[in-house]
Amino acid sequence: MNSAHSTAAETDVLAPPPRAELASIALFIDIDGTLLDFAERPGSVVVEPSLRATLLALRHRLGGALAILSGRSLGQIDALLGLSDVAAAGLHGAELRGPGGAVLETAPSGTILQAARSRAAELARAIPGLFVEDKGAAIALHYRAAPDAELAVRRAAIELLDLAGGEFELLQGAFVIELKPRHAHKGTALVRLMRLAPFAARTPWMIGDDVTDEDAFAEANALGGISVLIGAPRPTAARHWLANPGAARAWIGTLLHAPERTQ
Repeated sequence: MNSAHSTAAETDVLAPPPRAELASIALFIDIDGTLLDFAERPGSVVVEPSLRATLLALRHRLGGALAILSGRSLGQIDALLGLSDVAAAGLHGAELRGPGGAVLETAPSGTILQAARSRAAELARAIPGLFVEDKGAAIALHYRAAPDAELAVRRAAIELLDLAGGEFELLQGAFVIELKPRHAHKGTALVRLMRLAPFAARTPWMIGDDVTDEDAFAEANALGGISVLIGAPRPTAARHWLANPGAARAWIGTLLHAPERTQ
């Protein structure tokens, strides 16, 4: 499991660390496919009523060292989870919020994407099953409802990139291709937060499911931390594995009942 391109082993669910060890952990968690099961469209995901309370309690148990890293915007993250004062990275790190709600990074204006946005709307009408998600400073092309349209969506994404210009790039995810600001990724967000209290001097644990989480897995590993892939095993930098978001939610919940000491 030392290779950055190894396959995450189908290991047992990680045992919760001893309660005393939680004071040394900084926990970073993705949302879609990790905390939440995928839906055909991003707006259709189901958030269990108990999830917000679990995350708030866990943040308290971790001394505030909990952050959400997502491809969603900060506004979308807050609308889903209701955690506006929790550290978070939105748009894969193009937006960044520190502990207590301090704004560390804002995304570029979405007006630069106006031509790409207009073309994306045309493409959505031309490609059956394609759903265009306008994130302001990013545009996501979702084809989960039409997986056979992948080639057409790839061509569409390249066309949008040409319209957007050199400050943007394409990011492939699970049944989605996203046009996003260049140089922003979850690994950079993790590293920046790790320089701040209460994250500093702790060990990062990164939990995610998609190739969009790989930069954060790699940075967590480089800092001597823990990386956990959610979903089917695949080539990854992650060194641990959990079967699905339900297993991830259950595992996260165990952190609230960590034993006093290792048995």
